[in-house]
Amino acid sequence: MRSVPPFPTDALEIVAWPDEVIDLVGHDPHADYVERYWLGVLGPSTTWLLRHLAAELSRRPDGFSLDLEDCARRLGVGMRGGRQSPFVRALGRLVQFEMAQLQGPSTLAVRTKVPDLSRRHLLRLPESLQRQHDQWLTSRLAPIGSGS
Repeated sequence: MRSVPPFPTDALEIVAWPDEVIDLVGHDPHADYVERYWLGVLGPSTTWLLRHLAAELSRRPDGFSLDLEDCARRLGVGMRGGRQSPFVRALGRLVQFEMAQLQGPSTLAVRTKVPDLSRRHLLRLPESLQRQHDQWLTSRLAPIGSGS
């Protein structure tokens, strides 16, 4: 894993990360797609964190201040261990998998829609889920190529 970005230890300003394409065709972080396919890539703590942040952004679209220790406790993960704590690692995974990006030392821009898995991420999943994803993708594209 890449090194964890230097997050502050007390609070982060959370803002939405707009993306014309992904906001149009992406998945709500609470959707079955995210749980079925992204969960095995992001991990449970990171998935819950993404869902929590996206839900808060839907209530407060102009952004909000996130108390890191409070959020870690809400998610049932710890802050102990500094940069190696489960919560800071979850923040780092959001950035690593491009679900969020740091914008300055204390602002985190978070996606409110999640893209389809890339092929390299899909290959991290068990073969059964890879096949299910291929079937899902085929069924999603079928109306486009049906020609009727």
